[in-house]
Amino acid sequence: MNVHPVHAGKNMGAGAVLSCILAIATLILMTIGRVSAWALVPMIVLTECVVYKAFASTVRHRRRDVALLRCFGASRAQVFNGILAEAAWLGVIGAVAGLGGVLFLLNILRFETSVAALFIGAIGAVLAAVVPAIRASKIPPSGPSTVA
Repeated sequence: MNVHPVHAGKNMGAGAVLSCILAIATLILMTIGRVSAWALVPMIVLTECVVYKAFASTVRHRRRDVALLRCFGASRAQVFNGILAEAAWLGVIGAVAGLGGVLFLLNILRFETSVAALFIGAIGAVLAAVVPAIRASKIPPSGPSTVA
């Protein structure tokens, strides 16, 4: 069965998507702009927290939809990979926005820098979404066990 859980249920809210993209874009801008590590480390932590909270909230809202997909035959791996794929795309979009900011503000852009920024954005977003993806993959086919 070819079920893709990324498109299951409620989409991530526009505010959450925008905040993730802005956080990742700012991180990329600071990284390429060679900001000191004392300013970069808190920005990395902030970006990871923003992406984690956005995906944790999305997984909470999609519990019933993921349970329904599991009833129709979606495996735990499909649910897990679907959440991580969504995070990777969000990271790439944020990195592209950051590269646009670098090009506009700093007027410096090299191929190596662009590729590194795309990897930083995608890998950072995927790492932040691992825990929500694990939680989503553990949703049983019978549905959420807790009543809200």
